Amino acid sequence: MNYPGLVGIGRLGGRDAEGFHHVMIKPEYRTVFSELEEVYLIFNSDRVFYVTICERKQSDRKTWIKLKEDGVAEEQKLHKEVIIAMAEDSLAETDDSLEGLIGYLVYYEGSLLGKVDDYFFNGAQDVLQILDSAETEYLIPYVDYYIANVDAVEKTIRLQNAADLINLYLGEK
Repeated sequence: MNYPGLVGIGRLGGRDAEGFHHVMIKPEYRTVFSELEEVYLIFNSDRVFYVTICERKQSDRKTWIKLKEDGVAEEQKLHKEVIIAMAEDSLAETDDSLEGLIGYLVYYEGSLLGKVDDYFFNGAQDVLQILDSAETEYLIPYVDYYIANVDAVEKTIRLQNAADLINLYLGEK
């Protein structure tokens, strides 16, 4: 299905007892999403809801949102998947590159790995260049598999599944 003017940025998951919906946002849109107040929910039967995010929370490295509008949970039960989208023109107003992540501190398993020094596109995905205090350079693909969380407030990135990559660079020294 094609939705002109909308860009899919993630998926809406289940709802908890407090009325919060779990959201899974693509890594490249996490910073943008953290600043959004309104999003579109696209249901697989060509139904689109325009909704307002009234509350957010983080729990067990998961992002949860509460919506101001009623009826989303009931509609969600009728569909296999719900896409979270934003207007294309909103995306144009934001920095569509990873420039804003330069200087972010990068953590892996609770320890500081280094700081984002630069980034590039390798033809398949964006890649973060991370420098540690010893000037070791780590190249980490900016994809869900490696990026667990991007926190725009604290200017941090938390990695996951990166042990083999990190060991590869440490072994080269």
